[in-house]
Amino acid sequence: METKNLWPDFPVEVTKSPRAILKEQAGYLMAKTNNVLSADVETVQGNGQIIHQFFVVAPALNNYRYRIFTVSHEVLFYPLVVTWNEVQGGLSEIKIENQQEFLSILSQIFKDTSTTRVISSLLSQSLAE
Repeated sequence: METKNLWPDFPVEVTKSPRAILKEQAGYLMAKTNNVLSADVETVQGNGQIIHQFFVVAPALNNYRYRIFTVSHEVLFYPLVVTWNEVQGGLSEIKIENQQEFLSILSQIFKDTSTTRVISSLLSQSLAE
C-alpha cells in the first residue's frame, strides 16, 4: 500500500534572489556603456555559503575582468554580506538584512568614486582600442 504525500505546499519567495538582482544590474551596465563593457556574475559555493562575484568585463581588452564586489549568503537570501574592495579605502564588509538594504548598498557601490573611476578607465581604454 502506497503512503499518501506528506509534503506540505511550499510558498514561492516573491523576493528576487541576490543573484537575479546582480544579473539584472549587469545588463544595466551594458546598456549604460553602449555594450563597450559588460558585467559577469560568477556563483560558487564554499564553506556552506553561496558566493556571487560581480565582475566588470572589458571585451576590447582581451576580456579583462575587474571584481567590484562579492556577495555571500547561506541557503536563505538574507542576511547576506557584501565584501567590497574600495580601490583607495581597502576592504569593506557590510552585513545586509533585507532586499531594500541590498539595493541601497548596491546603489552606493555603483556610484562610489572608486567604482566610477574603474569603469571610466576601462571605458577609455576600450574605446582607444
